[in-house]
Amino acid sequence: MSLSWLDRLSLFVHPAEAVLLCRGWRGKAERLARPVGAVPEDGPVWQAALEAALALLDERAGAGASLQIVIANPYVRYVLLPWSEAVIGDKARRALALALLRSSLGEQAGQLDIALDQPVFGKNGVAAAIDQGLLDALRQGAKRRRLRLGAVQPQLGADLAAVRRQSSDGCLLFEDGDWQTLVGLQAGNVCLLRNHRAAATAEQRQRELQGLLAMQGRTVNRKNLQIFTNGSWPEALDEWTLECRRPSAEYVGHA
Repeated sequence: MSLSWLDRLSLFVHPAEAVLLCRGWRGKAERLARPVGAVPEDGPVWQAALEAALALLDERAGAGASLQIVIANPYVRYVLLPWSEAVIGDKARRALALALLRSSLGEQAGQLDIALDQPVFGKNGVAAAIDQGLLDALRQGAKRRRLRLGAVQPQLGADLAAVRRQSSDGCLLFEDGDWQTLVGLQAGNVCLLRNHRAAATAEQRQRELQGLLAMQGRTVNRKNLQIFTNGSWPEALDEWTLECRRPSAEYVGHA
């Protein structure tokens, strides 16, 4: 009898490579990666990444194994949900998130599946939106392979869960190649959130970040920026102190 149903799999869907972390029933861990091909001209931007991810499951996943999926930030649209006593409950918060997404994306927002974070009284919230087509394809792929699909989580949720207990004030920058996610925290409350493609060169990215911090960094009290990156940054930007740290997630390795 196969013991693959005891395996725990974590799949990371990213524009550069798909990564599958496998933890067997004996505790042995294994990391598999597959590069992502070129984005097709007439298909969705995530199609090549999806194909690489499903190919990894074909290579390693045994029927009955549990599977968790993390979607990289470039495939996610995040919106900050300002706290309001008039917007309480999933229905109201989802309607606010959809309105905010429509204001920036137009009708494209209707093609997204919106996930809400756990609400905390008096605190801002975060909504994450992922293309419904990508989610459907991943769920169908897991079902065809007879895998027990658990959470499908945006990357920012995994990143924040890893560092938020130690970082409750200041800013966090998660740098992933040419993609950056900037989060501002004030007493643990998310007060700044940007998820965007960064400038092409290191010098341009530095100037871009200086501008963002000058315009929006005033929402935090502590002028400290922790940068989770495989690259290098100066020790300070204007009045901001910078601390470079290695990315904490196990699936990082493509940058």
